[in-house]
Amino acid sequence: MSKKAVRTLSVLALLACVLALVSCGGDDSSSTQQTVNEEGRPVLTVAIQANSFVSEYDNNYLTNYLEEKLGIDIEFYMLSVAPEDVRTQVSLLATGGNDMPDVLLVSGGTLTPEAILNYGANGFFAQLDEYLADPELMPNYNAIPDEDRYQMELAQTMADGNTYSLSNYEPETWNLTPVRMFINQAWLDTLGLEMPTTTQELKDVLIAFRDGDPNGNGLQDEIGIYGQQSGTYGQNIIAGIMNAFEFWNNGLQNGGLALADDGQTVIAPFTQDGWREGLRYMNDLYNEGVLSASTFTDSDTQYRATLNEEVNCVGLTSSGSLSSWPDAANNKNFLEMTLMEPLVGPEGKQYTPYYEYSAAQTAFILEGTPNLDVAIRFLDEFYDPYTSIVARFGEEGVDWTQDPEFLAGTSNSYIAAGYYDSASLSYISNQWLEITNRTWRSTNPRYSTLAQGNAVTNGMVEFDPADPTQLNAKNHEYYYEHRPEHVLPLLHYTLEENDRIQQAVTNIPDYVNQCMARFITGDMSIDRDWDTYLSNLENMGLSTWLETAQAAYDRMVQD
Repeated sequence: MSKKAVRTLSVLALLACVLALVSCGGDDSSSTQQTVNEEGRPVLTVAIQANSFVSEYDNNYLTNYLEEKLGIDIEFYMLSVAPEDVRTQVSLLATGGNDMPDVLLVSGGTLTPEAILNYGANGFFAQLDEYLADPELMPNYNAIPDEDRYQMELAQTMADGNTYSLSNYEPETWNLTPVRMFINQAWLDTLGLEMPTTTQELKDVLIAFRDGDPNGNGLQDEIGIYGQQSGTYGQNIIAGIMNAFEFWNNGLQNGGLALADDGQTVIAPFTQDGWREGLRYMNDLYNEGVLSASTFTDSDTQYRATLNEEVNCVGLTSSGSLSSWPDAANNKNFLEMTLMEPLVGPEGKQYTPYYEYSAAQTAFILEGTPNLDVAIRFLDEFYDPYTSIVARFGEEGVDWTQDPEFLAGTSNSYIAAGYYDSASLSYISNQWLEITNRTWRSTNPRYSTLAQGNAVTNGMVEFDPADPTQLNAKNHEYYYEHRPEHVLPLLHYTLEENDRIQQAVTNIPDYVNQCMARFITGDMSIDRDWDTYLSNLENMGLSTWLETAQAAYDRMVQD
């Protein structure tokens, strides 16, 4: 196979292209885009968002695998790593010009649904509906089970009813419920206390922590509740506690909006009576001196430093990742902690922040490409079951195996707990943790079921059911099972709707977080200032946001 030059698409180079187009009237009649190489093989040009963990894209195992299987050559336009730079580069690409790529691949979330709709409606991204509906053109995509394909199409279908993308669908239970609460089991044991299960029991335990010197250093330095409100992966312990009063997904999806118990009505949890009672409860904890005000101000660095003090001073915290405690399996502070079930509130509610899995829109075909048929075959190939594994895990026999005899000797916490009978796959290298040239780090479409993702095992280390870091099954039992019955999917707005609510979507979540901190610490009165808080939300456009969100939700479920 002949070597190809990998092109770098810098912002400056694109800008120069745009300026040249302006000076010559935008004539693209001199386009020199190559569609076949000298050997007659189709050439597909792929603009891809770079990943710092990929050492090379041209001489890459996944690249070579796809080229050989599809009988094509892949030529890369390298976009930046940083999402904000990629957004600028795509915007410049959309102005048109010579030598355009055929396919665009970006990491999930780099382009918002509103940006995708804009590019599609204005003819930059090709509309894909007719191809997706044709099993002959896209056999692998159409072989995906209806239930999962429906979830993918919820994410892929824009507010105008059209599809301009293909997605990466690889749900794993662990990532759906990241606000995992850890309580200091060593302190409970020292003081002879039972694991708290209700909000009242937690208050009693925290007061005992405050007064009983459970860390044994003779100082009253114990912090009852500590977290990081600004954290984005489970560090906001305030969100975990609030879910004993009102379901709230921490504001990280749909700005914190949710569905009512009827499964049909979009609501703002942060205006409900349960929310107010949650604030009242946490204000009481603050006044008792068992909820740290640093939770509202500390950075990630400060948060990690506090969790890892020489003498453990934290009684209750939350985290989505065990990396909050470096080398958790041997970290003395982490080893004092144990996972605690979501608390039961005074009205019997027992929720956890839950982020509805939304397939990541990663792949786009540019309108007008002369290589449309090749582009469709290329993207559909990622949904082939074997190719999906290669795209995620690398080379069979080097990075992963599905050898039945090998799999029979591996396990994980899900399998040990009986959720699954056996492993779906076992990885046998650390390539995902290292800089390598074997995948594109999932900057591509892919399909995997929830069961396949949860049943992956580590083939390099023997599973130890006593390992305190093997918490997947317990997380499933404690947290996944306490998600609400009805969850609001990621909403897609029209361009007009987005313009109408943009300020509300941007400002209200920040205002809610600010007021949470002020209500809990007493800077605002829950009784005196509550109506002012609601009035301010209304003035910021909450009703318009709710009406627009309701329209977007109704449109999605009707489609």
